[in-house]
Amino acid sequence: MDVIDDEAGGEESLSPAAGVAAAAGAALACLSCGSKIFGAYCHDCGQKNDDLRRSLLSLARDFVEDTFAFDSRMWRTLGLMAAKPGVVPTDYAHGRRSRYTPPVRLFLVVSFLFFLALSLTSTMFVAMDVRASAPAEGVATKALNAAVTVAAEDESDEPDCNITAGLRFFVRPKDLTLDTEAWRRCYADVERTVSEAIAASDDEGEAVPEADAEKALGFVSGVLSGISGAIENPQAFNADINTWLPRVMFAMTPALALILALFIRGRNALMFDHLVLSLYTHAVGFAVIGIAVIFVQFGLRAAFPAAMAVFAVYFMMALKRAYGRGWVKTVWTGLMSGLLYLTILVSVVMTIVVNALVT
Repeated sequence: MDVIDDEAGGEESLSPAAGVAAAAGAALACLSCGSKIFGAYCHDCGQKNDDLRRSLLSLARDFVEDTFAFDSRMWRTLGLMAAKPGVVPTDYAHGRRSRYTPPVRLFLVVSFLFFLALSLTSTMFVAMDVRASAPAEGVATKALNAAVTVAAEDESDEPDCNITAGLRFFVRPKDLTLDTEAWRRCYADVERTVSEAIAASDDEGEAVPEADAEKALGFVSGVLSGISGAIENPQAFNADINTWLPRVMFAMTPALALILALFIRGRNALMFDHLVLSLYTHAVGFAVIGIAVIFVQFGLRAAFPAAMAVFAVYFMMALKRAYGRGWVKTVWTGLMSGLLYLTILVSVVMTIVVNALVT
């Protein structure tokens, strides 16, 4: 019932739900609790005075604008982060938040633009250069040759795999060097050498069970097939990596906060402070590397080493200003936390890469 009889005076009064609805009929009443509104938000319940009753297209547009729009706060946040590393996370963590873009939103926006830039420029996260080389020059194949030689236990069985290979990060397909013939020759020779090594073991009385021999050959063929696919079709190989990389980077934000907590403690170094700094720092990292991706399109291959050096200096300055420690402690903390962070990140990324190669 919306109407209730007043036993004392015989007058009628509205139920709570009907009272809120009636109060909301006024222009300056909260739609949730019925309190008077002074501004866009209710001072009692905090709700924005908007019923959101509009078309689905309008709601989608509002969501995109609210999430990705570069408003005045966004530009102010980015400008101050570039000019004074460490000021924004310190201010935000200590309550001065209204003037800045929240760290989670900034992280999502900048990371989205980063991966969009990778996609639009056809930049791959990792790929491999392969070219034929003289026997003495085959640097990248020494480990492969040595592994197969150990399996064969005879230097005469070493495969003729004279190629030079090297990993490249954030590279475009057109910037890669691929000698397909040299790689396929190496591929076939390694398979042949392993097969002959297993057969030789059987001839010498070291009988290898047929099931184990097939399993060994299958494993070697699978690994070589995965490596061959990554080398000859790096874009398809990177598609698997790109599926996981955004998730990994999002998970690395609390990881960096935990790492910082190992080295920096105190009243002004709570876990919340570390997490805010980590989110803003990752946003800067995405921005710096994203700019390097753009520079590489103009042939500046040194952009990535320069970007990493700039980011390392930025991280040190942000730590110094955020926690107010001396330079010696700051540099020590930055180096150790950075090393631990990179160890975790590289381990996770290599796990993804190896899984992509095997599968």
